Formats: sequence, C-alpha cells, structure tokens
Amino acid sequence: MRSRLCGTIQSMPWIQRLPPTLLLMVTLPAFAQAPLPTFETRWTGESWRMPNPGEQAMGLLGLQVNRIWESGAYAGFGGWGSLSGERGGFITMGVDGGWRIPMTKHLGVDLGLWVGGGGVGRASVGGGLMLRGHTGISWDTSHGTYILEWSRVRFPNGEIDSRQLAVTATFPFRMPVWQLQGAEAPSMPSLGHARDLSISMTAQHYSPARSVRDLDGVPDRDSLDLGGLEVRLGLGEQAFIVLDSAAAARGKADGYMDVFLGLGYGVDLVDSGRLRATGKLVAGAAGGGHLDVGGGLAIKASVGVEALVGRGGLLSVSAGYVTTPSASFQARVIQMQAGRRFTFAAPSGPAAPSEWAWDWSGWAFRPTFLRMISAQRRGQAEARPIDLAGLHFSHDLGAGFEMVGQGNFATAGKAGGFAQGLLGLAWCSSALMSTGPRLRLQGLVGEAGGGGVDTSGGFVLQPSVGVEQDLGAGWSLQVLGGRSRAPQGKLNTTFLEGGLAWRFKALVRQ
Repeated sequence: MRSRLCGTIQSMPWIQRLPPTLLLMVTLPAFAQAPLPTFETRWTGESWRMPNPGEQAMGLLGLQVNRIWESGAYAGFGGWGSLSGERGGFITMGVDGGWRIPMTKHLGVDLGLWVGGGGVGRASVGGGLMLRGHTGISWDTSHGTYILEWSRVRFPNGEIDSRQLAVTATFPFRMPVWQLQGAEAPSMPSLGHARDLSISMTAQHYSPARSVRDLDGVPDRDSLDLGGLEVRLGLGEQAFIVLDSAAAARGKADGYMDVFLGLGYGVDLVDSGRLRATGKLVAGAAGGGHLDVGGGLAIKASVGVEALVGRGGLLSVSAGYVTTPSASFQARVIQMQAGRRFTFAAPSGPAAPSEWAWDWSGWAFRPTFLRMISAQRRGQAEARPIDLAGLHFSHDLGAGFEMVGQGNFATAGKAGGFAQGLLGLAWCSSALMSTGPRLRLQGLVGEAGGGGVDTSGGFVLQPSVGVEQDLGAGWSLQVLGGRSRAPQGKLNTTFLEGGLAWRFKALVRQ
C-alpha cells in the first residue's frame, strides 16, 4: 500500500483520469475502521508557480483537520487560500489522506494526497478540480510534528501545474467520540476537563471606504451583504479561537468569499456570565466578485456584545473593520449572529465541575459530490452541467431533525471558482422495512457565485429529497435530488447529490 501511495504522488496520470466523484469519496472511507480518539491540525505554507510568464508566484496557506491512527495513517478535510501574489480570492476545499512512516524515534517520511475543488476563475483553474501530492521528511516532538515537503499541485482541466517545497506543522489533539459500532453507547469515561464550542450563523454588512476600486481600477463603493458561519473554540474562560467564513448574498459582488482565523477575548458584563463584551482579531484569505484584494490576505478586527439565551443559545452584534494590506479593498463591518454553544468533554483544558452531567450528542460528516444538470451562465453563454465536490456537516437535534452546513466547490464544467456555502435543516425518517433506507428531506439556503454562473447577488435556495441507507459501523450512503435557485439571478437548475456519511457521537454537557 505504501509503494502504491508513493507511485501515486510521484506520477499522477491515472489519478487524473478518475472521476472527481470517486477521488473525493474513496479518500476517507479507506481509513474508517480504526478506533478513534486522536486528531491533528495540519498547517502548510507553500508558493505556486503561475502559468503566465512573468507573473508573481501565489503564496498559500493550507489548513487540514485529520484523524490519525497508530499505524501512521491519517485522513481528513480542509482547504487552501491565497495570501500573496496576483490572484486574490483563490480558495479551495477538499479531503486528504496519507501515511507518516517512522524511521527513527524522531525522524520519519510523510506521504500524502489531497483532492478537492475551488479556486477563482481568473487563476487558470479550468473546471476547478485540484490534486496535490506530497513527499516529506518529518521530525516528531512532544508537542507536534514538523515536515519539509516536496509537493506537486495540478489542476487537470486548467493550466496550473506547479512543483515546490513546502513547510508543514501538525499539532495533535484528542476528543472523546464514539463511532456507532454497536446499538448502545459505551459507558461514560472519567472526565475532568471541558471545552466550549459555539457554532453561529452570521449576517454581515460591508460598507467600503471611499478609496476602494475594483480590478479595473474603477471606484467601487457598493455595499455588500454576506451570510456565513462562525465557529469558536474556547481556550479558557475568556479567550477563544475564531473561524469566520462568509460569502456575498446581496450586492454586485456575487462570488466574493472570505475565510478568517484568529483570536477573540470576552469580558463578562454581569455576574451570571450571560452578557459579555467581546473583541476579535482575525486574518485570512478573501476575494472574488471583481473586488481588488491583491494577493488575497485580509485582516478584520471587531468589538461587540453577546448574550447567552436559554440553555445554550447565543446572540451577538458587533462592529469592526476589514482591510487588505496589499490592495484597495477596505470596509466598515456590521455583524449579527445567532447560534448555539456546546460544552464538549475533553482530556485536557479548563477543569469541569464534578457535578456536571454528560451525554452523547450525534454528529455527521459527509464528503459529497453534486452535479448541477444545466447551470445558467451570465450573458448569452450556454447553460451546461457543473460538477462540484463538497463537505457536509450536521448535528442531531432529535426527532429525526438535523442542523446542516455544507460547502461545495466546482471541479468540472468550465466554472472554476464557482462555490456554494449553505445552511439549513434536514429531516430523516426511521428505517423503512426495518433495515431499509430512510427518507431524507433537506432545505438549505445560502450563498453561491463565481465561475460565470448567474447568481446575481449570491443568495440561493436549495431544497432536496432523497434516501439514506445505513452501511454499518457508523457509515451510510446518502443520495438526493433537488433544485438550486438564485431568486435574483438566472440560476434555476435540477441537481443530483450523493456521498458517504460518517455518523459519530461526542460527549457534551447536558
């Protein structure tokens, strides 16, 4: 298996001929049968050579979240974003897998493959399918692993084909989860720590400064409304890590998207802790929508007030400023969000009171493939199919209902850079005829744009219906069909979607 992986990384022709559907779906299930508890975050920095003569190289940051096994195998999901160069707005999402093979106590070899989609239309990505293979030398320490890699990035139906050195750092963490291998959950482990995690839907309004110009150099002060998702991980009682992602939903910049990562800090305003002031400083990749963001690096700072509502509800309002250091785009930001805060059991971190009660909470992750049958384009361009690869997450709300989040990026169909960010609800029936499939109804709303697809503003509706068949060991096959519609644009097409869902449970405070 190791030799086959090495061959895959060093020569990719047969991989490039495989359908994107198969490439996306086989990466994670191949590692599904090992016991869980260890994960890692994987950070990579590298610079790609662009196909146009004389063009500045594109500097990128990659972030993956992987499950790792005692054998050294790992698999997970994540993405890449441009931070320097001339192609701001390049953002991709996909899945990865590989092996870290120890040679000595500290020294090892790291081999891996990444498959996904995305980009930005003006970055020569063709349909958007991205393949990245790497071979690296790793050095293990007590707090993480550091890797010097040689990597190759290829867009098979585009022009980018780059070989380069990369630097990677991985940091392990553990989380008590159960893989649904039996009818009953295991007994509660002895826990002494907890970490807060909040997931919120966001609505943001960007008011550009007077100095802002578009990519043609024309003044552009049109405001931008965005929708998105914010995830926070508590570092203690006051500090937290922030992941903030949003995309244009109204305005003239459909196709704009930003993904930020940074730190926040909260100060209680009342003794109960239910009202507090917060400050956040984040940075990341931004671009699209014909906005001048330079190489893509953007920084956003904000202050606000948030309130805890009921047993876990979270409401927040904040104001701030976003700027791109290498370009003209900068804007005042107003952000509102509503979500829920969870307290997860953890093997380390802030101490959990001994009287707290814990229970298993259901979650699911699905690499997915979606085909739009006839996606309408801007102008007089002919409507044609688009293939998208994506990642789907859901949280069990009880009574068959799930909260759903999904991101999809184009991989084929001459729509490189087209992407969707969707949120909503799903309902799944009980199994038909005891072991048969379950009916699944799903309604999502969100943002979509880029790649020449006519979404005019970016807001989309995406209802669907389908079936889910359990396969055992927490895995199930989901197949759905529905309609994708942009009320303000021409996009109005049938789609088919499928993928392998991995269902698991995590310990949360009752």
